[in-house]
Amino acid sequence: MIVLPLLVLSGITVFLFCSNQEGFTGSRVKNPDAYLLDIEKMNGTDLHTLELHEGDVLQIQFETEKGFLYMEIKAPDGTTIYRGNGKEITEFTVNIRESGVYTIVVKARHAKGVIHIQ
Repeated sequence: MIVLPLLVLSGITVFLFCSNQEGFTGSRVKNPDAYLLDIEKMNGTDLHTLELHEGDVLQIQFETEKGFLYMEIKAPDGTTIYRGNGKEITEFTVNIRESGVYTIVVKARHAKGVIHIQ
């Protein structure tokens, strides 16, 4: 009688562990002037940097279809110039006020969606 509950508990533990492992299924393009993610399934974190110039304008499409998807864009000095979850406004622009290397951080858990930055 003790073996059956232990087997069920072990199965649940393995399932939860496997479903939360980092991974990416979809299309990912990282260029010097663009970062394009078409996400079918993503768990974990992805980073990309863009070297931008004062006066540049980022065209952004960010839409979360399923799960948790979070994006943050950090200026060269480390301050956050954008953060969001892709659920409210899905197409917008970000004006660049300082030249330098900008870091884009994407965090996902059981996510499906689109992030296009050009």
